[in-house]
Amino acid sequence: MTKASDTRRDLIDKTALMLFAERGYAEVSVRDIAQACGIGESALYRHMSSKEDLAIRVFRRAYLGFAQDMLAAVAPGAPLGARISAYLTVMLSGFDRDPAMMRFLLIHQHDTLARAIKEDDITPVTIIRDALVSAAEQDKTFSPDPDLATAMIMGAALQPMTFMLYGRIPSPAISHHSLILQGLTRLIEPN
Repeated sequence: MTKASDTRRDLIDKTALMLFAERGYAEVSVRDIAQACGIGESALYRHMSSKEDLAIRVFRRAYLGFAQDMLAAVAPGAPLGARISAYLTVMLSGFDRDPAMMRFLLIHQHDTLARAIKEDDITPVTIIRDALVSAAEQDKTFSPDPDLATAMIMGAALQPMTFMLYGRIPSPAISHHSLILQGLTRLIEPN
């Protein structure tokens, strides 16, 4: 792709994400995206094959980007508590930095996740699960069910952000790091 084509594709992706976050995937038409970008529908189709293809691309970019940020936030061999704290910082900071992206990821994950993510993708879920498995391998007294523990950590980390989207918990999200981390720590502490 040319630089101009990449720039246009970025504009389309960001605009689609914003519209999907604001209105929901089903309520946004291809025409809406084209108009918001200031381009014709035919020009839009040069950068996507369908609205579903666009939603999947936008979801993958945001979700897998979070995973890369999580990996970069802490050394792989760090203790589990340090890893979970760093991962939580990435999630909460991401919410504060780009609430539209987080709204899209949180609210529309059920529409898109199964179609967007491949089995071998490195995702926030696989990163947390791998951290738990690694901790269990290092400390034989720590033996949580990795899938259940991952689900509990993800729920405890993400549900407060969902409440923030609806105004039930005040922002900024990062201001809740300490309290959320305390809850996460309790979830994974051995008895």
